[in-house]
Amino acid sequence: MNHEEAASKLAVDPASLTPAPPSPRFTETWARMQQEPPCSACGQPSRTSGVVHDPDHGARWFDRCRECFLATPPTLRMPPARFLEELREVAAETRLPLRTYTDEGGREGE
Repeated sequence: MNHEEAASKLAVDPASLTPAPPSPRFTETWARMQQEPPCSACGQPSRTSGVVHDPDHGARWFDRCRECFLATPPTLRMPPARFLEELREVAAETRLPLRTYTDEGGREGE
């Protein structure tokens, strides 16, 4: 899920979030993560930071702790099976050992 969907699932009101640049550079996001602001959902120290874009409030920082991040996993840009297939191909081409572990049931929403 994207940041807006994650904020909605965690019942985070964008009005309560700190204003953010619309497209922060990696260094800006990294600097924010180093400060460990409170999780936007539960208040625990955050481990990830991103930006939600709300039509009424603009760009806002969206910070999540480990548990809230795991409850709202990001959407992969390609199906997991295709990603693993390409990863295995690259590992074989570079002769790097690779061992992958997956569960049979998949994750929520897949």
